[in-house]
Amino acid sequence: MSSVSVSITTMSATSRILFLCTANYYRSRFSEMYFNHLAEAQGLAVRADSAALEMAKWRSYNPGELSVHTIAALGELGIAIQQPYREPRQFDPKRSDGVRLIALSETEHRPMVTRLFPEVLEQVEFWKVEDVDFESPEQAIASMKESVERCIQNYLESSS
Repeated sequence: MSSVSVSITTMSATSRILFLCTANYYRSRFSEMYFNHLAEAQGLAVRADSAALEMAKWRSYNPGELSVHTIAALGELGIAIQQPYREPRQFDPKRSDGVRLIALSETEHRPMVTRLFPEVLEQVEFWKVEDVDFESPEQAIASMKESVERCIQNYLESSS
């Protein structure tokens, strides 16, 4: 399973999280929906959204609006997904002030952020969840669940 380091330095002051991945199709969408499900269940005010770092380049590779891996994993967890599924969104750095930014793969996303959005590089926390070409969906989902649950726990601890 992938290891993840979670920074909690600004957690109590941040009420919004933005999960970032390549195309806003699989990893960031799972993390967003799983986080919001857990946050609501715990009565936390913090909420997550998600966006793509390079949506236009990768959009044609992804059928539909949401990954089958995300749909299946959330279904297995009993988490309802609002339909119709929303379209993937492109990240807009102008809307990132005061938002906790979490990119799902340091290996994949640090170079993208550095190249495309250098102005927010210091604001981005990088996890270690790889795409399906490098990590099985089962491993990635388990890693995302663990990371999101740790994130929720840290918010709970910082609010008590």
